[in-house]
Amino acid sequence: MVWGAFSLHHRTPLFHVQGNLTGLRYRDEILRSLAVPTLQQMGSQTVDQDDNARPYRARVVNDFLQQSGVNRMEWPACSPDLNPIENLWDELDRKVRSNHPPPRDVQHLYQMLQAEWQALPQRIFTTLVNSMRTRCVECQNSQGGYTHY
Repeated sequence: MVWGAFSLHHRTPLFHVQGNLTGLRYRDEILRSLAVPTLQQMGSQTVDQDDNARPYRARVVNDFLQQSGVNRMEWPACSPDLNPIENLWDELDRKVRSNHPPPRDVQHLYQMLQAEWQALPQRIFTTLVNSMRTRCVECQNSQGGYTHY
């Protein structure tokens, strides 16, 4: 989730976060300033999805999202990650890192992400959508265990 830690992957953040990301920090620094306004602009049918990390599921976050009118996808713990968005975040992460200096702040990161998102070729989206059948078959064959995706 792009909003989760100011980065696309938690391995190596694009934007350095001092200390641990708590539910309060997630609400105040990410949801309130970036994610919720964007989700609200996208319309009432938009659904927020996260990976069930503790900061994302804190009571203060749940209450804030509910008060903000944000629909949230329920996601079972330890479920296989078949969502191709993770691959898309990875591609976006590589593009931002290779084409831009480190961001000055969250707003600068947001601008870089928007620019690179617009530049992503349609073939990436098509390839990911077309991979869903294979993803599901591989997940079924591994009985919900590890897949190469």
